[in-house]
Amino acid sequence: MKQFETSNYIFYYEDNSLAAKDIEKIACCQENCFKYICMVLKTKPTFKIRYFLCETPERVGEIYGDNEPCNGFASVPDKIYAVYNKNIKCIGFHEDAHLISYTINRPDNPFIREGLAMYFDKDWWKINNYEWCKYYIKNGKFISLSDLLDKEYFFDNDCELTYPIAGAFTDYIINLYGLDAYLNIYRENDSKKALEDVLKISVDELNFNFIAYVQSFKLDVQVEKRIKELLENV
Repeated sequence: MKQFETSNYIFYYEDNSLAAKDIEKIACCQENCFKYICMVLKTKPTFKIRYFLCETPERVGEIYGDNEPCNGFASVPDKIYAVYNKNIKCIGFHEDAHLISYTINRPDNPFIREGLAMYFDKDWWKINNYEWCKYYIKNGKFISLSDLLDKEYFFDNDCELTYPIAGAFTDYIINLYGLDAYLNIYRENDSKKALEDVLKISVDELNFNFIAYVQSFKLDVQVEKRIKELLENV
């Protein structure tokens, strides 16, 4: 594979691929993401991130090991595998946020890990995380925080349901309680206990308050229609 090195990355890509054509643009995007994530989290890796740009989800799934098509994943401590082609461009904050945040801790709970990555993404399929939450609450599909904090339950549900809720909740906690409080939670592996100890509130109360906050905003009709269409095509 060809290589392209920047201040904080080493990119790998196939010759004559779309990634090869766009490599400087890709590198600029990731360097900007890297800088922002590090500034927010007040940490910086001591290593360069090795970023492998693959042409198909099948190839990424093969590398991951389960042979299930996948758009991207982070491999601790320093590797990212991501699809980059005409239709899928899996670049941006998400996987980088995983690796950079793992220099602080890698919580055992996937709801917390994915929540932070989705906090930086802000949206899922180009629709804001909060819009997804509003849709799920309105349509009786919202999963309680207590259930989402159950590792097995989290993985038993589709990512289009769990990831946006995790991202919106993380945003809610950081805005309401502050980044330092959130990072104190992130540093612990018993996430449910950490939430209650740091925030001085039960998970059930947090769930109630979070839903009440989300419901204070109106769900746009066109956004609701678009979410419904996306879910029907999954």
